[in-house]
Amino acid sequence: MKMIKQIPLLLIISLFTFSVGKSGVLPVKSTIDNNDAVAAFNLSVDEIRWVDSMLNKMTLFEKCAQMILPWAEAKSQDTTSNAYERIVHLVKDLKVGGLIFFEGKINDQVWLTNKAQELAQVPLLISSDFERGLGMRLKDGLEFPYNMAVAAANDSNLAYWMGKITSRQSNIIGVHQNYAPTVDLNDNPHNPIINIRAFSDNAVLTSKLADAFIKGCNEERILSTVKHFPGHGSSSTDSHQKLPLLTHSKEEFETHDLIPFKNAIEHNVKSVMIGHLEVPAYEYTSGLPASLSESIISGVLKTDLKFNGLITTDALNMKGVTNEFSDTDAAVFAVKAGNDCLLFPEDEETAINAIYDAVQNGDISKERIDYSVRKILAAKRWVRLNENKFVLTEGLENRLVKKSYQRLAQDIADKSITLLKDDDCLLPLNDLKFSNVTCVVLNDLKKLPDYDIVEMFKEKYPSLKEFGFGRNSDEDEYEDAFISAQQADLVLIPVITKVRSYSGEIDLPENHITFIQKINKLNKPAIVMSLGNPYILSSIPDVKTYICSYGDTKVSQIALFKAINGTIDLTGQLPITITNSPYKFGDGIQMVSNKIRIPDEEELSGYNFTKVDSLINKAIKDSACPGAVIAVGYKGKLLYKKAYGRYTYENSSPEMKTETMFDLASVSKVIGTTSAAMVLYDEGKLDLDKYVKDYLPEFNNNEKGNVTIRNLLLHNSGLPAWVPFYKTLKTREEVINAIMTMKLDNPPGKEYVYSCLGMITLQQVMERITGKGLDIFLQERVFGPLLMKSTMYRPAKETWNRCAPTENDDYFRMKVVQGQVHDETAFMLGGVSGNAGLFSNVDDLSIFLQMILQKGKYGSKQIIEPSTVEMWTKKQTDQSTRGLGWDTKSAESSSAGSLFSMNSIGHTGFTGTSVWIDKDRGLFVVLLTNRVYPTRANTKLYKFRSKIHDAVVKAIGYE
Repeated sequence: MKMIKQIPLLLIISLFTFSVGKSGVLPVKSTIDNNDAVAAFNLSVDEIRWVDSMLNKMTLFEKCAQMILPWAEAKSQDTTSNAYERIVHLVKDLKVGGLIFFEGKINDQVWLTNKAQELAQVPLLISSDFERGLGMRLKDGLEFPYNMAVAAANDSNLAYWMGKITSRQSNIIGVHQNYAPTVDLNDNPHNPIINIRAFSDNAVLTSKLADAFIKGCNEERILSTVKHFPGHGSSSTDSHQKLPLLTHSKEEFETHDLIPFKNAIEHNVKSVMIGHLEVPAYEYTSGLPASLSESIISGVLKTDLKFNGLITTDALNMKGVTNEFSDTDAAVFAVKAGNDCLLFPEDEETAINAIYDAVQNGDISKERIDYSVRKILAAKRWVRLNENKFVLTEGLENRLVKKSYQRLAQDIADKSITLLKDDDCLLPLNDLKFSNVTCVVLNDLKKLPDYDIVEMFKEKYPSLKEFGFGRNSDEDEYEDAFISAQQADLVLIPVITKVRSYSGEIDLPENHITFIQKINKLNKPAIVMSLGNPYILSSIPDVKTYICSYGDTKVSQIALFKAINGTIDLTGQLPITITNSPYKFGDGIQMVSNKIRIPDEEELSGYNFTKVDSLINKAIKDSACPGAVIAVGYKGKLLYKKAYGRYTYENSSPEMKTETMFDLASVSKVIGTTSAAMVLYDEGKLDLDKYVKDYLPEFNNNEKGNVTIRNLLLHNSGLPAWVPFYKTLKTREEVINAIMTMKLDNPPGKEYVYSCLGMITLQQVMERITGKGLDIFLQERVFGPLLMKSTMYRPAKETWNRCAPTENDDYFRMKVVQGQVHDETAFMLGGVSGNAGLFSNVDDLSIFLQMILQKGKYGSKQIIEPSTVEMWTKKQTDQSTRGLGWDTKSAESSSAGSLFSMNSIGHTGFTGTSVWIDKDRGLFVVLLTNRVYPTRANTKLYKFRSKIHDAVVKAIGYE
């Protein structure tokens, strides 16, 4: 039997009699609260009754076995194998509480899970280590980027969906507990076992992302597990090899390492894993791991942090424990310390017997065992193991594999790529021509695997020369690669140094450093890519171009290739500080095109707009409109553009095209009039709180003297909504004069009345300021610079056939209106009006809306100042939903549907047009129809429009 080597027996006895932590003595029979054992899972009375009924059926030995979770691998479906017979013995004979799966394939694991559950009297709690998705353990599973890449992306929504989808897939394959997220703060750049597994060295960022991940897990009823308590980030030792010593003080733990754990507990994390870590700040016994420490588990975690969820050890086969503790002692100490689950003991039967004997000897109370087993059963009930413990195999692949899940992984990776150095402005490579390229892969392995990124570069540069070297390569082996680099006009150096259990290494090997330094001295274009440990930059500070992907998962390699070649924006930010360098937390060179990008077919295949199609086709079939064109932009990409139906309901009518121009009607108010006002506001020529009379003296009559420009934009000027001037007036001048001299319906500011007349008045103000027609000013300042070539007032007659017809006008113009403005007042004003008159198509409007999403910038042109966009697109008062000119989303009955966020802006047009922007999502939708053909009385579109927008939101999601 392995003995404890360093801890005196007397000290061991005293250790488990009295606590040396803050929490006082270890709970005994009179202080153990059985209600506390189930509190974390918020069970109903009936659910607790199931827990108690299962507990009462167990023998003492079976209860002890419930606390043990042995390892399992799914590498075959052979019922005659020793591996299978071992699982049968563990489950059927020993009656262990669950299994932790490591390597394998999905179908094999599902098969073995069902076999094991069939043998189990009490449903098994199946667990695994899916820090970065199923692919971390299962060869055919979806693999997400490493946590540090998630942090570089710095998007809590992506972290939430990563937790949710990982949990959903876990549920599908019968895994109930995920030993993730890792919340260790990696503040030691030489940490060989955490590194890129951590989100960051920053407690706030780590907490934000971990809490989002946990929320996703909880929603899918998967037990999330934060680790490695009380924090493994500062260690310089791999606990797989020996016990790390953490030298942080209590104050450092409480103001740094413990913060993510505290936040996770507040956000209802269901489990905490205790690390094999020596922590003198809390445990005074030299050589005693946190995983066996009452002071740390019962004291700090349970009493101080008030955690009452499931507590589990890290794997008990790790040398951080086994170097000094026997299986027997480790098991008994772990239970006494306060653990509920004992993971991966070297000898499961020995561990069970040790706990059983300790109870029989009175060293551990029966109540103590009941407390943990009751908690384990509560966890099993919370994950609904009482309802069905078996994995449904029918349609498994269809439920497990979705393109949207793969897209999520790629989105995280794309957003994570971080450029720290580009001294010679080498990136992106998209416009640069290289004929002689050398690629040298520097790995930390002895044997070099194939890397996807090398194959991608080979496809781009067919004559590329490839070399590869590992940690143990001799210096003379590099000579051919160096000669090739001397002759090359571009040198690519992917460097892979990452966490590997039991390796004890994470730093860049000296032979690799020497080679990179030699390449630097050539003064050739060279890109050093870190596909792992980002801290290596401190060893090679003279490299001119350095870019990080924080891991070598396939999606990260794809993202790195795309970023280098300029097909995605570079937006990643360093989530750690690189010591001995100027590069700090939050650094990263941003390269953003600020233009709409058209994704390739592979990227587009991750989205499904089938529901959008069906809704628009149904609208046409139901005669809501004869035709429609839609465009969807999301995060800088034009994801969807499609035309439906025809110009009219006749079969002989021309088909709608994506290039078709539409009469925007009141959408003109935001695309045209409001944009002109924003530009003039930026120039200081339009004062929102100045009176209209200050610009238009002829407006100062009939008590209109107090109407301000702001009133016009908020539609609370008191002017009427609309007047049918076409019935009584003949000329433009008569219409303008009528507006200038008319009476108000309400005092300014008193009541919201959506007013076309107010926007026409604003047009007159701006034309007086500029001395130009609204159409000319917009062409010069907005549409021209944005290259919106199909956006105009008064389309030329030769372009009318490109315009969708509007109404069959049998009351004013006595013809089908096509290519001329539908609105009667705008027509009387010559087709250029503040309320209507613009024609455009989805391509141009996509550019415009993307400009608004980018706070007034498109490409290199700042059309409107960011602060102006921010101010004008916010709800201004409680009187209405209006921003300045723009409308914002109403809480109920919005044409943007129910799923657009409340931070959305948009506008609709009478002819059947609409534009909506969700600023939170980075989403826009242009929906153009000619619903007024042949008559404006047709309002069927209204019931479809909100549904179409909801369908778009679902299409871009990850469900």
